[in-house]
Amino acid sequence: MSKPLLANLVTGSPARNHDYDFARRALLDALYAAGDIRTDVYNNYDASDALLAGDLLVSYTSQVPVADAQCEALRRYLERGGRWFAIHGSNSVRDNPHLPEILGSRFLAHPPYTRYPVTVSRPHDPLMAGIDPTFEVDDELYVIEPHADFEVLLETRWGGDAMGQSFPDAVRPLMYRHRVGDGGVLYLALGHCNRPFDVPRPGMPDAPDRRGPWSTPLYQELIGRGVDWAARRRPR
Repeated sequence: MSKPLLANLVTGSPARNHDYDFARRALLDALYAAGDIRTDVYNNYDASDALLAGDLLVSYTSQVPVADAQCEALRRYLERGGRWFAIHGSNSVRDNPHLPEILGSRFLAHPPYTRYPVTVSRPHDPLMAGIDPTFEVDDELYVIEPHADFEVLLETRWGGDAMGQSFPDAVRPLMYRHRVGDGGVLYLALGHCNRPFDVPRPGMPDAPDRRGPWSTPLYQELIGRGVDWAARRRPR
């Protein structure tokens, strides 16, 4: 019998601004369904030795402090062939000077939760094979700042005001693949979820209960493919 892979799943935030319990359960289900994977769960990136020893890394985080030593461990993990499937707010890294380069981007802002169209940027890419070329999601539309060259897989077009900033009309990457050494990062911006009390800042009024695209078959397929990619069961 072959040895199972070891996945490290990091979900959480000191801000508690998403429903991390929901995301954690959903991602554990996806990892289990992928088969032959054992999963250890953390709420931050402090366990450097464990992350370095893992076969794949999956994250759903936001504003998690990551010390320089942990950033260096993440870089080493990727450079030696590790793969990191980073979802939604994982690139919301506040003022960390190292993570944007490692992840390939930094979160800047999003307009209010809404329905918007998504386009497959690379329809012939193996990760996108069979995905509808255009579809709509109910979600937060993330505006990100690139910090590396990456291959855009999903995109939308948007311009306007968001979180006190103004952005020009432009193509907005929503999923990309970023090579780091012998490994790399697959980032998927889609996937907001919150309960009424999971608010952006303490003291804010309750928000509507939202699950974004998580219940849709298409999003579940993207999550499954992301897990398979991180497990090196898909190319590149």
